[in-house]
Amino acid sequence: MSRNRSRNRAANRTPPRGEPPAGNRTAARDGYVNPLAKLGGASALMASGSFERSFTAAPALLTSLYRESWLAKRIIDMPSEDMTRCWYTLSLPPEEAEELKRLEAKHEIRREITNGIRWARLYGGACALMVIDGHENILDTPLDPVTIMPGSFCGLLIRDRISGVSPSGELETDLNDPDFGYPLYYDLQLDDAGPGFSGSPSSSFLRVHHSRILRFTGRDLPRSEEIGEEYWGASELEHIWEELQKRNATSANIAQLVFQANITTLRMSDFGEVLASGTEKQKMDVLSALERENELRTSFGLQLLSSGDTFENHPYSFSGLSQVYEAFMLDMAGAAGIPATRLFGRSPQGMNATGEGDMKNYCDLIAQMQENHLRPALEKLLPVMAMSLWGSVPERMDISFPSLMPVSPLEEAEVRARRVSVLTEALSAGLMTPAEARDKLKEYGIL
Repeated sequence: MSRNRSRNRAANRTPPRGEPPAGNRTAARDGYVNPLAKLGGASALMASGSFERSFTAAPALLTSLYRESWLAKRIIDMPSEDMTRCWYTLSLPPEEAEELKRLEAKHEIRREITNGIRWARLYGGACALMVIDGHENILDTPLDPVTIMPGSFCGLLIRDRISGVSPSGELETDLNDPDFGYPLYYDLQLDDAGPGFSGSPSSSFLRVHHSRILRFTGRDLPRSEEIGEEYWGASELEHIWEELQKRNATSANIAQLVFQANITTLRMSDFGEVLASGTEKQKMDVLSALERENELRTSFGLQLLSSGDTFENHPYSFSGLSQVYEAFMLDMAGAAGIPATRLFGRSPQGMNATGEGDMKNYCDLIAQMQENHLRPALEKLLPVMAMSLWGSVPERMDISFPSLMPVSPLEEAEVRARRVSVLTEALSAGLMTPAEARDKLKEYGIL
């Protein structure tokens, strides 16, 4: 326990701007090694390689991958955007739901939360500060809903773990708190936070209580590793790094073969003897003659040669390369958890293939990620927005996430018919008024 506390104190120091938080990290080499088979380690095989633990601790590499590799960028961006693409629905009256949507649009809440999830997937962690007007000087105190005045919500301020946020060493000890066992405070860099923080201290970092923070984490880690990563997760690029290297190497080698599709050979009976025992002038004369012969080759393929020379063309066969490349694509898609049809923009393969099964599995994965990462953030954010709008929090704010799977017109008609039937039965039984039934029909988009 004392070792963890000393690690936390080291992680709690205020780093200079632009420098990632300094945790007590250890870089240990890890990877598959088989000396007898000459795999891994310092093997001379081109297919071998090595990787290190704490890959997430290399922010410059992660940034370069995101900026330069279209595949890495898509692996980070696609699930992040799909998690918020259909957004969410609330069990609110239509008028209140419309007011909430207008407040979200004003402060671009969907875009900011998408960015929070995006940078958490890239760097392993990010957070969003709920900016509330009038709370500039009490950010280090727990958020009391009673202190949220009407119209005081001013949006979200996103910071990723490497360039603007440092968790404190103090942990939340309240068992009833959702953030139990996680940092009690976060030191946020607010130099460019805007005029809303004009009353804040001059220090570039400001301590904020965790109740004012929306946490976004990357891939989950065991507790011991999580502590080593300052209570964040791992980058999504960490576990696919090896597959990404193999796919990039295969793609580059296939592209290089295109330039060697035709290998031309010229046989000269005395060429080796001239190079081996000839004078420098004789060597230069031979090379000059070869250059002249190459220049004399016409667009019709005519090549002028001496009487004792022979000219041969060896075409390269590309058969089997597409299957090899496809296998690497499937490995890459499997590691990323994204169907190859979406990740690479390709059509489904095989007879009568529609890709529906792959998309269903992917949508199930997105639904699980929404529950693990998006719901906790919304359950903390929406009450704050409600207090800013109405001065109170509705008794029921049930959050649900629409499915990403496209619904056919026939299925949509069946769902609407079932909903109308249920409402009709409830109205006939006196369980709801005609006005309530009408509001439900508007909420379902039937009216």
